[in-house]
Amino acid sequence: MQAGYGVANNFNSRSQTYAVARGLQRCCRCARFTPVIGLALFPGHETLESSTDAHVNEESAAADVWESVEARVLLFFVEYLPEAVWRRLQQFSKYYRLEYDEQEGQSYWMNHCLFCGAKQGDFELYCEPEGAFMPISGQAAAMIRFYEVPEPFEALAGGYLYEPEFCDDAQRPK
Repeated sequence: MQAGYGVANNFNSRSQTYAVARGLQRCCRCARFTPVIGLALFPGHETLESSTDAHVNEESAAADVWESVEARVLLFFVEYLPEAVWRRLQQFSKYYRLEYDEQEGQSYWMNHCLFCGAKQGDFELYCEPEGAFMPISGQAAAMIRFYEVPEPFEALAGGYLYEPEFCDDAQRPK
């Protein structure tokens, strides 16, 4: 294990390029709007899928297979990032770091409030309507900005938001 980066040698998403999403989230502790970041992958990225081959023995043998995904996704509950990706993310936010979440019972890369330091859990950001990365209107989505990073990417992610609604309304700075 590489200290500070998560569980090494165990990832389920990879791509030749990725994007950093930036948005705003109302802090659950101080109620101020704090900047948050997330990870986005483009069509053509790959995910590691388990397939079962029942013809090997009486007992099924599982094999891991990389499959191409033709959808945009946002990753959340990210448990592992290689050092190169982590260092790039630090250029976007010093408040995104690996930390233990008591509610989820696991460590993952999460945002923290710029003002009070409170953890900004991924469930609220990605799974709750009006979360930073789950806007409920095109106007709210326009607050999100995607910054493409033309570098290789891999991660171990526990959650995927496929084809996020209003993704086309988000901004893509040049």
